[in-house]
Amino acid sequence: MSEECGHEIRVTTKAFLPVGLSLMLSWLLTLLSKGVELSYPTPIITPAEEPEPTAPPTEALSSPAPYLNVIIIIGLITASGLIMLYFARRLRNFFRILTGILIWLISFGVTVIYLISIALAIDWILLRFWLPVGALVASLTTYLMLRESGLISAIPAAYIASGAGATIGMSIPYWTFLILMIGISAYDTFAVYKGHLSTLSKEEAISLRGLTVEVDDLVIGLGDLFFYSLTASAILQYMGIIPAIAATISILAGYAITLLLLRRKRMLPGLPIPLLLATASALALSILLRFA
Repeated sequence: MSEECGHEIRVTTKAFLPVGLSLMLSWLLTLLSKGVELSYPTPIITPAEEPEPTAPPTEALSSPAPYLNVIIIIGLITASGLIMLYFARRLRNFFRILTGILIWLISFGVTVIYLISIALAIDWILLRFWLPVGALVASLTTYLMLRESGLISAIPAAYIASGAGATIGMSIPYWTFLILMIGISAYDTFAVYKGHLSTLSKEEAISLRGLTVEVDDLVIGLGDLFFYSLTASAILQYMGIIPAIAATISILAGYAITLLLLRRKRMLPGLPIPLLLATASALALSILLRFA
């Protein structure tokens, strides 16, 4: 997350739109899926089988599985980030084509998941239109994200980030999720201050159209929206509505704190404060509700 030098970040409604919309859509997809009892397979990026969510924390956290899964996830994120940054700097046209293909595929998949959930809730006949509707939405999403800027591109960005985040959030193993919140926060901090993102200028961040969202003088990474959505969805899936409400409020509060801190910095990691606040508040409420 970055701002333009010499400009003061304003905590306005517009600055909250991408994050707020991502969270709202992740809630929508998660509640839809839970309502029709649609289950998602464990992601292939978490191959190590970990203890059940009901396992005692001492037993679950002494297992190597959650840590191995998190190492794999962060390793893949690091590798893909370095590759995409290399393409963006060295092979600009190829980067645009690859980004467009990825956005189209993710948007198509998210749309099909929505259609399946809605069809299960209303009528299976809706699935007859999965191909044209999915292709149309994916094409429109790709066009807006690559050709437009500002709030017009923020809406489709929130759509695909929330859909992908909610899908992973509903399928990621519980203990892996908890460790990931700490791991990805540490990774984001390192990447912004010492890693590959530390070399990224504001102009370069804006040029990564499709992977970033620009709202006024603020540039938000699509990965930030993805992890905000993943967090809210996983907490709703595993801990219930009340902890998920607390987590959602905490993400928004953490995002606001990050914006205020960004007034003094050119660039800040967008994940640590919102994710750690959300996880801590959800866990605290979950424990209190269990013993109430």
